[in-house]
Amino acid sequence: MFKPDGNNRIWIIFCIFLITIIFILPQNLQAASLLDLSDKMSRQAPSTASNHEIKFTTPSGLGDSGEYLRIIFDSGFNLTAITFADIDLWHGPTTGLETSENLAPAANATSWGVTISGSQIDFTHPTNNANGDILPNDKVVVRIGLNAVGGTKQIINSVAIGSKIINISGNYGDSGKLAVAIYQDQIGVGGQTPLAPPNAVILDPPFNITTFSMDLHWSQNIDFDFQRYELYMAISPGVTNLTGTLVVTYFNNTQTSFSQTGLISNTTYYYVVYVYDTEGLSTISNEVNGKTLAMGHPPIPPRPAMPTIDQGICPIFLPAITLTGTKPLDTIVFINDSTDNVNYPTPITWSSLVNLIMGNNLFLIYARDNYGQTSDILNAVIRRCRIGDTNCSTIVDDFDLAGLAYHWETDWCYGDFNHDFIDDDFDLAGLASHWDGIY
Repeated sequence: MFKPDGNNRIWIIFCIFLITIIFILPQNLQAASLLDLSDKMSRQAPSTASNHEIKFTTPSGLGDSGEYLRIIFDSGFNLTAITFADIDLWHGPTTGLETSENLAPAANATSWGVTISGSQIDFTHPTNNANGDILPNDKVVVRIGLNAVGGTKQIINSVAIGSKIINISGNYGDSGKLAVAIYQDQIGVGGQTPLAPPNAVILDPPFNITTFSMDLHWSQNIDFDFQRYELYMAISPGVTNLTGTLVVTYFNNTQTSFSQTGLISNTTYYYVVYVYDTEGLSTISNEVNGKTLAMGHPPIPPRPAMPTIDQGICPIFLPAITLTGTKPLDTIVFINDSTDNVNYPTPITWSSLVNLIMGNNLFLIYARDNYGQTSDILNAVIRRCRIGDTNCSTIVDDFDLAGLAYHWETDWCYGDFNHDFIDDDFDLAGLASHWDGIY
């Protein structure tokens, strides 16, 4: 009879541990949190048919036969009327509408398979790995209902008023959830439901200012339903599309600059940019102004270059961190339009202690020179996650444990909860203490 001694017992325990890791923990160690999740519904009223347009960004992508994307609607939604013909799947690097995939009741060599069961929709990758790939960091758009090409049926809203959760996951690793509201909406003239207006652009202060001209630049709008930009000008503040003069209209969302000529010397001009979408809704930008030079005034030098940031985009588990970076000489740095707590260790470097909330923290960073000119804006997003949440999915679970186990005793910042540059027992203890905690 086999009688284990002390060494054999240790070996048996070690084998059991390995088997547990292999069979219990998730096998996809590249799990990540889906980004920029939204669902644009045509109706929010309970027990009412509604179109859905679900959008998100997938860090990992889907590129292999057998991988699937799963969307689960909260209890109360009725999906019995819809089929694959009422659904569109789009994806791409910029708007998500660059590529439209073929859909079928089951996956084949060239088509994604779409199956609907209860409140769940599964999209399965084509059987030929060369077709239908959703690339890492692609934006994904799923249209369900009359807004889909050829769609004739819609999802019926829950009978219960309140916030409802939509979960998005699959066997490729990424996951996320979003909330939609069911409430007694109002139908206006023509039977149109009030929709969300487009996202505003950020208009930079004028630059390359001369006696009779100045240049304008604004951030790019990447809404899927972008229709046009309208630039307005006035000689007094408070300019709108009613009080200002229309300077230029662009129907291409990549056209984000304009050179204004024919101005009067020594005069201040005010500008705004309106963004219009395909539903006719509009959103106004911030207002900026610039003063043309007086006759004989020396020219203003070019606008300063954009500052840089040294901070990595690794999840931060602290309530505050110090951002550092470089800047052009003879400029000051603004963070979210403020210079508070910005320090300058050298003439070309900057640092600032910033506070973080849970989730995404957006910092708009730009440099301003002595002439009042500003650089382009650096958009920095620092994600603060709960201790234990290595993929920032808002829940500490097997995915996080698998990631920590895989990177054990390495400097993997996603699992280094105590910031000592090694993933070890201290980090495992932190993960265990927050297990299954949702925030």
